[in-house]
Amino acid sequence: MQTADMVLLNGKVYSVDQNDGQIRAEGVAVKDGIIIKVGKHDTLQSYIGDYTKVIDCKGNTVLPGLCDAHCHPSIAAGLYSGCDLFGVYIQKGETPDEIIDRYLDRLQVYIEKHPDDVLIRGTGWVMGNFVGSRVPNRRDIDRICSDRPVILESFCQHNLWVNTKALELAGIDERISDVKTGKIYREKTGYPSGLFNDMEAMQVIKQNVPGYDFSVEQYKEAFLYYQKNFANKYGVTLIQDCMHSDNARDAYVQLAKEGRLTLRVRGTYMLEPSKFQKQLSEFIERKGTDNVGNDFRIDTIKIFSEGGFSLIDPYEKSFLEENNLPEGYNEPLYWTDKNFIDSAIYAMESGFQIHIHAMGDNSIRQSVSCLIKAQEVVNLQTRNVIAHLMLVRDEEIQTMKKGNIIANCQPRWMVYDSDIRAMTPMIGMARAKASYPLRRFLDAGVVVAFGTDFPVTPPPDTMHEIQCAMTRSVFPEAPDYNDFQGKILGDEEPATLKEAVKALSLGGAYQMFLETVTGSIEEGKSADLVILDSNLEETDIEQIYKITVEKTIFKGTVVYEKE
Repeated sequence: MQTADMVLLNGKVYSVDQNDGQIRAEGVAVKDGIIIKVGKHDTLQSYIGDYTKVIDCKGNTVLPGLCDAHCHPSIAAGLYSGCDLFGVYIQKGETPDEIIDRYLDRLQVYIEKHPDDVLIRGTGWVMGNFVGSRVPNRRDIDRICSDRPVILESFCQHNLWVNTKALELAGIDERISDVKTGKIYREKTGYPSGLFNDMEAMQVIKQNVPGYDFSVEQYKEAFLYYQKNFANKYGVTLIQDCMHSDNARDAYVQLAKEGRLTLRVRGTYMLEPSKFQKQLSEFIERKGTDNVGNDFRIDTIKIFSEGGFSLIDPYEKSFLEENNLPEGYNEPLYWTDKNFIDSAIYAMESGFQIHIHAMGDNSIRQSVSCLIKAQEVVNLQTRNVIAHLMLVRDEEIQTMKKGNIIANCQPRWMVYDSDIRAMTPMIGMARAKASYPLRRFLDAGVVVAFGTDFPVTPPPDTMHEIQCAMTRSVFPEAPDYNDFQGKILGDEEPATLKEAVKALSLGGAYQMFLETVTGSIEEGKSADLVILDSNLEETDIEQIYKITVEKTIFKGTVVYEKE
């Protein structure tokens, strides 16, 4: 009989295996970072020796290490060293100018507190607060800061709002050409107004303003802060960072080599529609060179299929009229079918998984169709992923099941809240209530993995994810709880506890080809474990959000302990 390094006793083990079986036990024994026994209290006693660390779980739930299968911790670096613009929601009767003034009030306070900052960053403003022609522009920011560049990223990471100084430093004026995907907003003279929509347009600023990106050392510091104060705090031991710069990638590599990661990280290479051939060749040549054992790897190519919501049926007529858009207007797809399919074939043949951002039912239709055609050509099902999935037809869901395409869902969005209210004028009440399905994926047998998209919806609290998946309603800690208390999104049955825990653990591990390593509490797997401060199964569903993590264990080492 082996003597364990660590034994968890008096717990309520709650896990799901690959065959959808329930794993239940009273404790876990760990040796050399591996689970060697899952069993009852009496059985585990024989694994305890003189030097065994014994942890009394006090009757509380023990979960497998949890997974955030779609997040942006490197982008969240802006939260720790920039102006926080999150949480400003338009109120009834409020004008766009009043909303802008509220953002500027926050920005003014930040600027005054940081007189030595050469560049002012901010994150969290909401484009959905603005309807019609009055949107944020450079002159708004110039009123309070004209001598230093100011770059403000929207909460969804799809828009930049900058001042005139940032435009000047980037060398941008009316002569700049329009981008193929996204939009550079302009004044009547053609001069950029200071608003840049979606990735290609945003890159015009990001790549040309000196010092915009953080250094490798700054990213390392920011990521260490994230893994301690966000990931491990919420029981997360596996993440996929779905959009990061070269400097952020290098920071991950260095941290992995230094042995300072307390979770496994999977990165991505971003493929842009206007540069896909050149970029694909570069990614394929680079493949494997950034991998550091099993702690950090990049085996995934990220694709944006759309910017705004690309829909099969048009936007609501009143919304089109209010925004001076033509009848039947639809947001464009970023890719032609041919380029999409060719890219997917080339990537999969080279051993890459495809991870697609798609929200509108038209972009999801294209993504599913093109992935299936590419998979048929290469005769592979490489666990491709579609993330966000706001509006989805049943035919796409069934095809995703047949093609083993993973549904990466965000439970914090599956609730009736300010975001749904903001979308309703655009897509109508019927479509808004049918958004962010989960039950239809689960019933069809599609593999589901949960992600937070952090920092889009902070904090990345795993208990919030579980409660939202199980209620489809906001909870008291949500900033707009008073407006939406008791309102449920749609009429579909929410997830069960078992389904939510599986999507938050094994689903993410499967997405990242790690289901034999982590994601469930089974003998032979990595000792990635989470001890809660409560019995999850005995907690009222409406109170799950209050549960906190007592300890997070990664590879058999306690990496987080509640003070």
